[in-house]
Amino acid sequence: MRDLIIKNVKDDGYEKKDLNQRYDPNGEHKRSYEFLKNEVFSPYRSGEGQLTVNFYTLQPSKSNYPFHQHFGKEEVFYIISGSATLKTSHGDVTVREGDVIVIPPNENGGHMLTNTSDAPLVYLDVDTYSASDVIVYPDSGNVRVLAGDLQKSFKLNSEVNYLDGE
Repeated sequence: MRDLIIKNVKDDGYEKKDLNQRYDPNGEHKRSYEFLKNEVFSPYRSGEGQLTVNFYTLQPSKSNYPFHQHFGKEEVFYIISGSATLKTSHGDVTVREGDVIVIPPNENGGHMLTNTSDAPLVYLDVDTYSASDVIVYPDSGNVRVLAGDLQKSFKLNSEVNYLDGE
């Protein structure tokens, strides 16, 4: 049984995440996917709970993740400070301090935050735990499948017959 969690995110350090460095060491992608992340709680690590709670800081001209949509979990962003462009399935929207964004787990939930301002963007990200998730990346035609320790990416157009190889 897990304990109550109290964490002061102003005092606790953030971890730098640079997706370009990890997944694109040759620098072939157009955007910089780089952020600071403070993980408050993750059922993926603890094995308990239903909510993942993270704080993010995006510096100017940085994006959080490529444009994507989940089919296994919902997310809520609360913009604490700053402003950014939120790319959605229905076009770009400017979000700013005080905005709450509720992201559904379907094709209407496409999202990507890019800090288009001159100041850091700080936001809270709370999402529902899901033992498995399918994430579609509409701009690239990629799909990512997450199920336990299985994490694989594919192209949407590489579909095979259900019984292929069986």
